[in-house]
Amino acid sequence: MTGITPPDDATTLARPTNLVASEIDGEAVILDIDSGQFFQLNKIGSRIWDALATPKTMRELCRLMQDAFDVDPETCRHDIAGFVGQMTHHGLVTSGDEAEG
Repeated sequence: MTGITPPDDATTLARPTNLVASEIDGEAVILDIDSGQFFQLNKIGSRIWDALATPKTMRELCRLMQDAFDVDPETCRHDIAGFVGQMTHHGLVTSGDEAEG
């Protein structure tokens, strides 16, 4: 995650509008319309993607994932921050003012 700043708990996260997604065997497949790139998420990544159908703060997202999976808060936050950082880097998640509209 070099060079990617993880979001703080109050940061709002959302899906950008230039993406099209579908689910195949419980995994999200996402097309970035602008770049033509495809991305495939595993089942846990797909759960995060589904949760971001409506904007959520990092704190809200972590609570949802802690409820869905047997994981302690620190590990959950660390793993989600890394995932969201990568998603943001690839343009699959917006954060802050961009996510709020």
